[in-house]
Amino acid sequence: MALRAKFYSALLLLLVVASFFHMQAIVIGVSIIIIAMPLERHVSALRLIRLFAILIIPIVLGMFAGFSNNNYLILKDIYYFMLPVLFILTGILLACHLKIDEFLKVLVYAGLLTSLLVTGISVYYIGFGSLTDPYSAHYAIGIVGTPGPPLAFAILLLTKKFNIKLFSRFYFSLFLAVNAFGIYMCASRTYLIITLCFVILLVADKLKRQWVLPASFILVVLLSFVPLDIFRPTASSTSFIDKLLGSFNELSVGDYSTEEDINTKYRGYESFMALNQYMQGDTKDWVFGGLGKLVDLKTFLRLGEDTDYEFIPVLHNGWLYLLIKTGMLGIVAYAFVFIRLTVVNWRKYATTNGRPVIKLFAALSVGCIISLFLTNYIVTAFFNVEMSVLMVTLGFSYLNFNHLLFLSEQREAAGQPLNQFAY
Repeated sequence: MALRAKFYSALLLLLVVASFFHMQAIVIGVSIIIIAMPLERHVSALRLIRLFAILIIPIVLGMFAGFSNNNYLILKDIYYFMLPVLFILTGILLACHLKIDEFLKVLVYAGLLTSLLVTGISVYYIGFGSLTDPYSAHYAIGIVGTPGPPLAFAILLLTKKFNIKLFSRFYFSLFLAVNAFGIYMCASRTYLIITLCFVILLVADKLKRQWVLPASFILVVLLSFVPLDIFRPTASSTSFIDKLLGSFNELSVGDYSTEEDINTKYRGYESFMALNQYMQGDTKDWVFGGLGKLVDLKTFLRLGEDTDYEFIPVLHNGWLYLLIKTGMLGIVAYAFVFIRLTVVNWRKYATTNGRPVIKLFAALSVGCIISLFLTNYIVTAFFNVEMSVLMVTLGFSYLNFNHLLFLSEQREAAGQPLNQFAY
């Protein structure tokens, strides 16, 4: 590996590890370094960001709509809404510095490292009992984490599916096992959703039906709004299984009246108050929202250490956060950009005679987008540094998918073969 490739591989690895510890300044700094580094194809690569520049339009209009709000809160919202554009652009420009196999290997190594980190930290704080009850460590010390293990797990399975060899059989099996154990040790419902998105995607192309993917997505979202009290865990339970079973109940949207209901179903209550506030707004609020707005919870809640809040600037539900701050225009912009990408990539992924490397990037793009769409409902995934690796991977896949597709069409017309890692 050339010195330049080693440098950018180290930056990517640093970005993932920093996001694991939620070191926002380092993650942003690494992204800015990657974007600022000059290269020959910088201008041509930047052209591909035009599609994602659409996401900036509702931010600008929302800023004008909320011009009378607190300046600090407006800047805070701009920061969060610029994160997906920043990380996707980082991935696009990384594709100009790193070869395909180099990038994929670094992500697998990042998954290994974060798997070892979460295991080591859990054992250090809780002891070896955390190996049989990983959620106890997660619950006790509040490990932030990053979806490095689920993404590395998916890359290994997808490359195996398309007969793209990154590692020998021994290391493939070892890395797959370590990343699977890392997913287990993270004890995160969010990471489990991401893992399931990619695992389902592995077999979804066999169905070859255009409606399967959007229908499945809509079904999951609708189910998330159903208050399933039968899955409610006991108040004293802190096991990961009980947390999984209580997920629908915790997220169900409702106007809860008792203090116990508000606390156990806080995310649902928070979403209800945000939606209620949106519906009480005027036409300007509905269409453009307003950066810097606060959501009134109508009661004081302990949301920080020794701090009670009645008005909150950020929501757990990223879609309602987007709706409140940028209005329906923001929802339409995100739907247009990412659903369009999903449809284009799904068609290439589901085709029977596509080039393996093109299908690989199509699968990675679809998997990242669906993962972000679903987890945005829970942890504002699009606006969360923790999920930066998914957006960087999406940007890298986006550039390579389009570039390889263009090369493939040219070489097929000329009767020339396309190497699996050709650029």
